[in-house]
Amino acid sequence: MKEIIDDFLVEADELLHSLDTNLVKLESKPNDLDLLNEIFRAAHTIKGTSSFLGFEQVTNLTHKMEDILNKLRKAEMVVTPTIMDLLLESLDILKVLISNVHESNFEEIDLTEIIGKLIAVQESQPGAAPATVKAEPVAVLQPKPLSELAGTPITVSEALKSTPQAPPIEAPAASSADVTTGGAKATMKKSAPDGKKPAGDQTIRVDVDRLDSLMNLMGELVLGRNALVQTVGKFVNEDANTQHVEQLNQAAASLNYITTELQMAVMKMRMQPVGKVFSKFPRLVRDLTRDNGKQIELIMSGEETELDKSVIEEIGDPLVHIIRNSCDHGIEMPDARTAKGKPAKGTVALAACQEGSNIVIRIKDDGKGLDVAAIRDKAVERGLATRVEVDKMPDKEVFRYIFEAGLSTAKVVSDVSGRGVGMDVVRTNIEKLNGMIELDSKVDQGTTITIKLPLTLAILQGLLIDSDKEVYILPLSSVVETVKTAQSDVSYINRKPVLRLRDEIIPIINLGQALGRTKSGLVLAEKPYIVVVGLADQKIGINMDRFLGQEEVVIKSLGSYLGTTEGIAGATILGDGRIRLIIDLIGLFNLAKKTA
Repeated sequence: MKEIIDDFLVEADELLHSLDTNLVKLESKPNDLDLLNEIFRAAHTIKGTSSFLGFEQVTNLTHKMEDILNKLRKAEMVVTPTIMDLLLESLDILKVLISNVHESNFEEIDLTEIIGKLIAVQESQPGAAPATVKAEPVAVLQPKPLSELAGTPITVSEALKSTPQAPPIEAPAASSADVTTGGAKATMKKSAPDGKKPAGDQTIRVDVDRLDSLMNLMGELVLGRNALVQTVGKFVNEDANTQHVEQLNQAAASLNYITTELQMAVMKMRMQPVGKVFSKFPRLVRDLTRDNGKQIELIMSGEETELDKSVIEEIGDPLVHIIRNSCDHGIEMPDARTAKGKPAKGTVALAACQEGSNIVIRIKDDGKGLDVAAIRDKAVERGLATRVEVDKMPDKEVFRYIFEAGLSTAKVVSDVSGRGVGMDVVRTNIEKLNGMIELDSKVDQGTTITIKLPLTLAILQGLLIDSDKEVYILPLSSVVETVKTAQSDVSYINRKPVLRLRDEIIPIINLGQALGRTKSGLVLAEKPYIVVVGLADQKIGINMDRFLGQEEVVIKSLGSYLGTTEGIAGATILGDGRIRLIIDLIGLFNLAKKTA
């Protein structure tokens, strides 16, 4: 029985997700019959399964929603702002009910008011047909006690077949014949091409723990592959003419290729489209637009771009904060935009794409932009910099202060934003993911925020560097660029070395000194190479002896004996069998601040 409930919860979450997105779409496409049918089917599926499982409140609420949706489909009612507000309010309550089932919280919620509203709206529209299905399904769909179902070997689909059906879904007479009717399963049977399996048979659900276990084994295989390829390489260099060495070299190359392909396949299993996160933003923007009286169009692209599941779970909150800020502070009121010669309706563009081993998410609005003078004043007021320092800073560097906790230039604190908390959360979450964030803004032209994230956190491309006769590994996704510099390129601020790189001033540290291994400071004559790494909105230059190349590495914990060491994320085994430390950039930036 638990498996059936788990299946229901997974399916319900997906359906709630689609309802959220499609109801917002319906507001702009009120006559889209296909969309209405899709919304109806989602509500109908939740109702049918919840009825079988005995979740009576879920059944009753979805049934009342279904009544209105059914009349909309039959053109017996028309989509109005009042109806959309009510359906979205019902959906929010439905999410709470499903969430309670997730948490095994069986305390009932008072649905009297929302069901009363749904019935009143259904009966209020002129020309609305008598509510013939008002009470019938509830009376027929008697939920079965869970105790009676325990141990019953039955699947959800079988249960649905045995459950009395709601009124058949019929398209209006004026609609075309290819409109899907009668529920998703019936439609799929009719529309599936001959000789091909229905779409539902092409996928299976796999427990996340199994995928994590498979990923760990894959990591071990990558380490073994690295060791084998490096060892065979030595044989080839020493005795390239031996037939056995040549055969061994070919076998190692074949294994290398297969391991890489297998690794990509396993990683893809954990990948999810970023559209899963994007899909909640149309509703967010719609609600903000209605609350603050603005006109905002959200334009999304690249929803099919895939990210690792662990990254997807962390990226939602930062994006919510950024979009709320764009809508609340960025986009002006319609009359203000018109006075500036802009269209009354503002736009917020949300785009995702893959660039190399990074995923880039870009949020761009055409609002009023950031007030750089106000940010300078706030930075001085909060003691983050002196007046002389901020006046010398380029605008791009000043913008970074908005990621400081508590710094806000908003003159009015609303329930949406203005307390200087949101962007601090953005930076914290991006740091956790070893990502980078850049911000650019122009007055009356808008603000663009660019986030770069690694594809996955489990296996990473590492840059091997030699610093004070010790080899370290830096996550390649955090490396901005490498430079060879001379003493004349380095300046000193408060007796600390900084590198002026184009229009940026970047602090420089000696890695061994920051980690407490050596006491030697910066000696550019001996170590002319600097690698610039980025973390969220911050950058730092690391002084080193030489670069050793890049290698695919698997992060391994240092274990409980060594515990947590600031600046070290873990260790890995290189192809030559040596254990090397992987740098934790969050810890390294903290260490750099302490020594500054």
